[in-house]
Amino acid sequence: MGEEQIIVQVNPDVPPTGSDLGVVNAARRSFGKRSEWAYDSSKAPTCDVYYPNGQAVYRELKAKDKRLLEFLARGMTADDFDSFKLEVMADGFDGDEEGLVGKLWEWRNTPTHDTPFNHGFFSFEVKAPIFVRAQLVKHEYLIMSEYSRRYITDDVESYTPDVWRKAAPDKKQGSLEEEITHVTWDVGDVEEGGEVSLVVENYNQHCIDTYEAMINCYVAPEQARMVLPQSLMTAWTWSGTLGAFANMCKLRLHPEAQYESRLVAQKVYEELKKQFPVAAPLLVEGVL
Repeated sequence: MGEEQIIVQVNPDVPPTGSDLGVVNAARRSFGKRSEWAYDSSKAPTCDVYYPNGQAVYRELKAKDKRLLEFLARGMTADDFDSFKLEVMADGFDGDEEGLVGKLWEWRNTPTHDTPFNHGFFSFEVKAPIFVRAQLVKHEYLIMSEYSRRYITDDVESYTPDVWRKAAPDKKQGSLEEEITHVTWDVGDVEEGGEVSLVVENYNQHCIDTYEAMINCYVAPEQARMVLPQSLMTAWTWSGTLGAFANMCKLRLHPEAQYESRLVAQKVYEELKKQFPVAAPLLVEGVL
């Protein structure tokens, strides 16, 4: 249960398109120029390219093209970025490299150049709780086609987290790693409660039983669904460009984002990196 219930997979009907080189050449289009892959048969292949003789070779971006992607994603050249890092360190920053890059993204005020990153395309099939979908649907330029309970009345499943996290006292939203195991409340003069998982399981089952009874009594599914809990699992097809999904990942991979949303974002990010091993990490840089 819990994490295992949240599923993200590439849509088998719509495989990912585009490449790091495609981003490079979309940027070079303004100047009427193109670049090509660099090939080296002496290296262990990260992706196989077969020539007519069947020889597999290693394919990678040229160094100048990697620098171009860095400039597009960061809004500054690699040299400027390194100089910026030195300036921050000179001001007394004593954190690790990951924290330093995060600070750079927090403080920088240079514009990025996002358009070239939007020529690659992804489509995912996602299964997650309704409350997670409600957060993720807010992201711009991502198209979502969702499972509808107006038409589907079976396969009712509720999400059960592995751990019930304690609320963070200094945030309007967020949680701590500390676990909550029991809850209590007063009903008149009677104290009720118990183990959190059991209390929630009983509540969810009551909602599902009510829903199924309404369906069996021919209440319209579009109305009967209103009694189902926010923990109900839903599924959707989610499509968009590399740039749009990277923006989602940058927000939802942040340590203060809701844990369940981070699970979805992490699985999406892993697929972005497979297709765009140079561009994707640059677009999400400063969060992880």
